This record gives sequence, structure tokens and C-alpha cells, in this order.
Amino acid sequence: MRRVLAVLSLVAGLLAIAPPAGAATCAATPRFAGSFLQPGLGDTWSPATWDQELGYLTRACMSELVLQWTADSKAGTAVYPSALYGQSTATDVVGAALSAADRAGMTVYLGLQVNDDWWNTYANDPAWLAGQAAVAKNLADDLWEKYRTHASLAGWYLSFEVDNWNFTTTASQNAMAAFYQEVADHLHALSPGKPVVISPFFNTAGGLTTAQWQSMWTSILTASPIDVIALQDGVGAGHASVGQLAAWFAATKNAITAARPATKLWADTETFNLDFQPMAIKGVVDDMRAVQPYVTSYWSFSYDHYQSPLQVPAIHDRTYRDYLATGSVESTAPTAPSGLTATATNPLTVQLNWTAATDAVGVAGYRITRNGTPVKTLYGTATTFTDAGLDPSTAYTYTLRAFDAAGNESAAGAPASATTPAAPVNPVNLAAGRPYTVSLAASSSYPDGGGELTNGAYGTASYGDAAWQGRNTGSPYSITVDLGAQQAIKELRSDWLQVKGVYIFLPKKVTYEVSATGSAYTTAGSVSAPAVGDGDQARTYRVLGLNTTARYVRITVEPASTAWSFIDEVEVRGT
Repeated sequence: MRRVLAVLSLVAGLLAIAPPAGAATCAATPRFAGSFLQPGLGDTWSPATWDQELGYLTRACMSELVLQWTADSKAGTAVYPSALYGQSTATDVVGAALSAADRAGMTVYLGLQVNDDWWNTYANDPAWLAGQAAVAKNLADDLWEKYRTHASLAGWYLSFEVDNWNFTTTASQNAMAAFYQEVADHLHALSPGKPVVISPFFNTAGGLTTAQWQSMWTSILTASPIDVIALQDGVGAGHASVGQLAAWFAATKNAITAARPATKLWADTETFNLDFQPMAIKGVVDDMRAVQPYVTSYWSFSYDHYQSPLQVPAIHDRTYRDYLATGSVESTAPTAPSGLTATATNPLTVQLNWTAATDAVGVAGYRITRNGTPVKTLYGTATTFTDAGLDPSTAYTYTLRAFDAAGNESAAGAPASATTPAAPVNPVNLAAGRPYTVSLAASSSYPDGGGELTNGAYGTASYGDAAWQGRNTGSPYSITVDLGAQQAIKELRSDWLQVKGVYIFLPKKVTYEVSATGSAYTTAGSVSAPAVGDGDQARTYRVLGLNTTARYVRITVEPASTAWSFIDEVEVRGT
């Protein structure tokens, strides 16, 4: 998967963190040996904070840190002072990581370059891939020249991620083998004894089967002197369930045995969930245990980002360390939350309030069920929630459960109900058939066939429906509709798709603006992502109660993460 982490929303109130205490007993197995770190987070740390963070890793029985990348060859930037690229960070992240690891007695694997073109090109353009091999070698030479005296520099990580969807031909597999061979041979000659690690992934929704995956890696490894495959388990990303892991790890192990027995198989265990929040520790441990017969070590993706007390409440780290000390995950559930009330505040919104639950270690959050469907997981200790984006004239019944960092869940508290009032009727769609412009073109895989956003055609919950157009980005983009003349606007709508299994997410936020001239815009309203279940579905982002006049309507979309957003229709309604 494209592993660029979302920013967690749990940091408030966590700035005053006590220094880490002594390490756990480190007797429990399986357990993590290390953690991935993305350089943007490390760039925010002082030397004292680096020491604190590595202290937390050491306390949790980890001795290895993987700096996921050191340069971006598309952007032409590096995270350390380099003559190869301009520096994109305020600090020398590479030097800071290695120096902190020297002090902590830990080791560091340095990731080479990332490049966003990888996610479209893969191994299908030999010239591009050959150029990236040259980049990797030059980058490694530069890093080795600057940092080779650090005792903590333990090895190399190649950041391009191979998967089971985009390497289905013999030509693409041979090209990848040639890339690995060229880069790994160079790294071994440059720094003898320093292992080269890769971290491929699989998505069980399609692509190569386990047998084909085994054949692919048998072919690649026959020609590639890769020292370690740290295979992503994909559970946090929704690419696999715990019950599917054994087959994929066994297939990878079989390929290693057949092609290059010296290669080690490790697990790259995901410690986040689909909400980009900390995975329950029971789930993390279950995932590690599922692959234990096949691997010799475990890296986390990523303890630094999702379990560290510097990033999230300390109960997540404490619960994992309790497991290290006892060999089992804490199993006492929180008490049920009480005093739930539900109040409809407008046709689209219900306000919830309740009394906090309690837990022996600490409450990690609450799960909200609406009309029998789980729709929202709240992380943290807040005891209120505004449920927006609902349907008018609809009865809603809510229940609430508390959960802790281990994944234990309370019984449901007493339910509460509310009915939303009717919405104003605005029968005329002023945007029907009107032209529009976009700041970012739709993907050629899910294109705009021409006028799709105002043609009145709505898609089904299938992303293959031609009514949908998709954009794969984490950056904001906009759609501007020209109504042709000044119009009285009462309501604004846009319709979006969620298919979490293939990383199509509802937008984090949609902002509507209006203008008479197309140059100066005024905000008419904004809509945040509604609370919905995990199923495939379409949702409307709707602003009611407007009384404005404009010719142009601009819809600015803030994606949920670096992933897909799919839209099929925009409506501007009046009377």
C-alpha cells in the first residue's frame, strides 16, 4: 500500500510525558524487534525528544529503527544535507536518527528513495526503473560517505513496494529482479555485511493468488540477492484478515526456500487500523502469532506513529508492555457508558452526550451504533458526539460501547433515540447540464466521460459503475460549476463513494463557496465526513438553509488520506 501516514488526532494533552522507565522483561514471543519511522515525524524532534522516543522503543523491547526513506527522487528533495537534492526538512533527520541510536545502543536501517511515479509506473517502464536504480546507488554512496562512521548504521531498506496486482507478467517480474540485483549488488559492495531489506505487500481482494505469488517471488529471488523480505501483513490496511495471513506468508517462505534460502523472512506487522488509529493490541498480537511459524523477526508499522506515548495516549504502549511482561493481552472489559441522550438539532444532525465509562488501564474510546449498524469509532475520552450528514424526517436509535487499548469492549449502555425534522423542499437543480471545470483531472482508469458531474446520473455502490469518476490524491482539489447566470441558491449537494477495501474513502471535508464573478468567493458552508459503517456505500454531502445568489459554485475537496475519492454528481438547488 502507499504507506504515507495520516496525522493522528490524539496528541492534544500529551506534551508533558514522563521519561521512559526500565525495559520490559522481553521474554514474551512474538514481539517487535523494531519500528518504521517516517522522516516528517522525526524532523519535529529535538535531540532530547529523539532520546525519549528511542527510550520508549527500548522499553518495549525494540532495538531497530527503519527510517522509511531519505530522499524523494520525484520532488528532488532529501531529509538530510546533500549535494544530490535540496533539503526538505528543517533538521538532518538521518544524522539525528543515527546519533540517537548510537546513544541508545540501537541500530538503524536507512531507506533509500521514494517516488510517487512508482505507483503508476511500477516495473513497466524499463528506462524509468533503470534511472531509479542509478538514483538508489548514488543516494547510497552519498549516505555512506556522510554517515558510515555511525555504529548504529545496520543496513538498507528499498522503499519501492512490490504487490500482487501490478507484477503479473514475466517482463515486470524480470525487470524487478534486475532492479533488485543491480541495487543490492552495489549496496553489498559498498557496505559489506549490511543487509538489504524490502517490504512487499499483497491484497487478497484480487491480483495474483498465493500460488502465483510464490511463483513470482521464486523467479525474482533466483536473480536477486535480497537479504530480508519484511512482508507487510496488510491487516491494518484492510488488505487481508488474520485468517488469511498464514497462506501468504507460507507461500513467501516456500519461494525463499526454493530460490534463495539465505534470504530471511520477517513480518512487517501493521499496528494501525482503517481509521488510521492504533490497532487494538490483541489484534496486533493475533496477527503476529498467525505468521510465527514462517518468520524469524517482526517490524512494526508503526509503533513510533501509532503506539508511542509521544503520539497517542500512553495506554496503548502500556498495554503492549503488559503483554511483553505476561505473555498475554489484558482481558478485562471497561464498564458500560451510561446516561446516553440523543437530541435532533436540525434536519441533518443529532447531538449525543453520555457519562464516561471506566477501565482498569484506561478507556481508549467509544463505538457508536446507529439503527443497528456500527457507524463511528471515537478515539480518546470525549463524551459528546455530533452525528451530522443524516437524512431528514428519520428516526435514529443509538447505543454506545466503550473499548480499551487491548481491544476489550464493554456491554452496550442504554439506548437513546431522536427523530430529525423535515428539510425544506428545493425542487429545482440549477446545476443540471451545466459546465464545470476541475483543478485535478479524474484518473484515466475512472475518467469523466464529459459532463458526468451534472448529468443527473448517480452511480451504484460499485466503483466500476461508469457514473463515478475517481482521483487518487491526498491533496485538496476543486470543482467549479458555472450556472450560466446569477441564481438564487437554497441548497448544495455532492455525492461520494466509499469502498474501503480498495482504498476509496469519503472525503474528510467538502467546502462549498459561491461567487458572482468567478474570482472572489464566499464560503456557503462545509461538510465533514459523516459517520457511516464500513460497507460499500454512497453518501451525500449536503448544505441546507442557504439564501444566497451566485453564478459560480466551487466545491473544494479535502481527501481523507492519500487514496481514492470518487464523485458522481453535484447539485445546486433552488425553488
